[in-house]
Amino acid sequence: MSHSPRIAALVGAVAVTMPLLAAAPAHAAPAAPVASVAAPAPQVEITATKSISIKTQEQQTNYWCAPAAGRALLSRLITKGLPNQKQLAKWMGTKSPSGTSAAGLRNGLRKALQTYGSGSYDVVPLSPGSQAAFYNSIKSAVGTKKVAVIFRVYVGYKPWGGHYNDKEGHFMVVRGYTTGSKPKILWWDPADNTYHTAPLASSWTSVKKAGHWEIVAAKR
Repeated sequence: MSHSPRIAALVGAVAVTMPLLAAAPAHAAPAAPVASVAAPAPQVEITATKSISIKTQEQQTNYWCAPAAGRALLSRLITKGLPNQKQLAKWMGTKSPSGTSAAGLRNGLRKALQTYGSGSYDVVPLSPGSQAAFYNSIKSAVGTKKVAVIFRVYVGYKPWGGHYNDKEGHFMVVRGYTTGSKPKILWWDPADNTYHTAPLASSWTSVKKAGHWEIVAAKR
């Protein structure tokens, strides 16, 4: 039996619209929010400077670096009647043109301490074998005992400035240091009565080149 034209038209319309309804896209789910990550705070290194005051005086002859350096060291231990360079040179056996030996420097300082009433201190010779030992000896003397330290370097190889070929010995004083990842050493030079700051590494190199001489005063 054949369908009427009206029913055939309705059946065709349903056949056309059904695929269109099936193909309609579903609604997309909302995207999840992205969490923000804060940048880490920069690390700030905390450093400090440890130093002591000393009474300084330019060396009075070109070979009296030891008497001048010794006088600066003694200024931490003697409050009255500090000996002059001429007296210290006599006690140290300082001679022209060779200057002062390490033993003469120690003997002269001991004589000054005994004469001027600070005999509770003795003069201690040290010979640091590494940069760490050099730095630790300065921290112990300056930071803990509050005394200065004398080191021998070469005239042509001081821890700062340009270097040249002069291996004449020269005594200078360390009066402080800085802490942190890049420590520095605070020097006083009796040659021209000047203060200097130099990196630990170059300070140690200068001392090592001149034979590791170190003089410090310590309680008996």
